[in-house]
Amino acid sequence: MLRSFQALASEPDAPVKPQASNAKDAVAWLQSAQVKLTDAQQTAVSSGTRMDAAWDAVLMASLAVAAAQGWRITSDKGHHAAALEGAAQAVSLSVMAFDELDTLRDWRNRKYRAGFQVDSVELAEAIELVASFLKTVANWFAEHHAKLLTRGLQP
Repeated sequence: MLRSFQALASEPDAPVKPQASNAKDAVAWLQSAQVKLTDAQQTAVSSGTRMDAAWDAVLMASLAVAAAQGWRITSDKGHHAAALEGAAQAVSLSVMAFDELDTLRDWRNRKYRAGFQVDSVELAEAIELVASFLKTVANWFAEHHAKLLTRGLQP
């Protein structure tokens, strides 16, 4: 069962802190997530760089969901995992879809091992997963936070 941001925040030393819902941040994170997905689709750069961008898109979309719900993710230990889990719970992602996205986070951590490479099939699957997640997040925002998006887009 996926935990909400509130449940995650109740844990000792949690990287999840309450803050007022933040329209500007939510929109900025969503825009950054889309840019990172576009970066991940660029074939002129290495597979590793593309996989990094794919994970960054997931993280930024997750931070957007947190900002919309009134949470801030700190840079403390476990912040990537907490951001993804809280966002996945908020947008009603299945545990299976969460686990698939979480493999990207695991990849991010494994890349620091010598000789680790990403293959083209793994990269293509990752990009598909990320694109689907960003659509789910966009639909969630449209359904639950349309006014917040409008406020966040105002100068």
